[in-house]
Amino acid sequence: MEDRVKELEKAVKKHKTLNIVLGLIALVAVCFAVFYTREKVVEVQTIQSKHDTLQEELATIMKEYEAIKSEYGELNEQLTEKDSAILAQADEIKKLIASQADYRRIKKKLELLQDQGKQYVHMLDSLYTVNRELMAENQEIKKQVTRLHTEQKTLTEEKEVLSEKVTTASRVKGYGFAINGIVAKNSGKKEEITNKARKVEQFKVTFTLADNPLAQAGEVNLYCRISLPNGQVLSMGMGDGYSFLNNGKRLQYTIKSTVNYDTKSKSVTMVWKLPIDDSAVPGEYTAQVFSDTDFLGEASVTLVK
Repeated sequence: MEDRVKELEKAVKKHKTLNIVLGLIALVAVCFAVFYTREKVVEVQTIQSKHDTLQEELATIMKEYEAIKSEYGELNEQLTEKDSAILAQADEIKKLIASQADYRRIKKKLELLQDQGKQYVHMLDSLYTVNRELMAENQEIKKQVTRLHTEQKTLTEEKEVLSEKVTTASRVKGYGFAINGIVAKNSGKKEEITNKARKVEQFKVTFTLADNPLAQAGEVNLYCRISLPNGQVLSMGMGDGYSFLNNGKRLQYTIKSTVNYDTKSKSVTMVWKLPIDDSAVPGEYTAQVFSDTDFLGEASVTLVK
């Protein structure tokens, strides 16, 4: 019996020792797990902090980049390819940061992105300088073109004025216009001027074509319009055959005469014979004389009873 007790005591002692050993092993394992977990947490926090810093660097770089693009405005359109490359690089870095890729790899790509941004700014500066020079040159060219247009316009106006002066100077002109009532020759008597309406048999219009060496020599058509006191124009008919154009208007004429003008002074007489059954009435008669292109002059006469 005593031996059995001793065996039991030994077994209990051995079991306690095993439990102590197992407890120590468990304690060591727990301590290791706690340490390992703590190290991992610290490592994750460190990695996260580094990636947060990388994210901030990327955001700063892109903010500066967008500010530069805004400052240079439309010039960016000339660097579309370069801009696309920078945006693609930034997008790749965002994905690497999100996937928590290797810090050094991301850092290197950020440095590359900064270099690309600097190159972009340099290229924009160059474009800005070139555009400014081109704009200055363009402004100078515009000034020259405007000046040339002004000079051309001035020359054209001067030419038109000169042409008008030449045209005016070369026109046939007249002076000394007169209209008189005439008693026609009868039984060898000379014709007489009269202001008695009942005696008038003819109206005679006289004037002189002026000497003008600048005018063109040749035949000149002359048209005389004699107006009655009531304003009616004496005419042989109302058709186009008894009319002429003046300033775009068709006018009836009383007398038409074609003279040979040699640019020297030339006296002209135009006569209107009253129809046999017609007679003049008292009042003012006006004679207006035209050429194919101009109004030459006028004169009036007043007849009494």
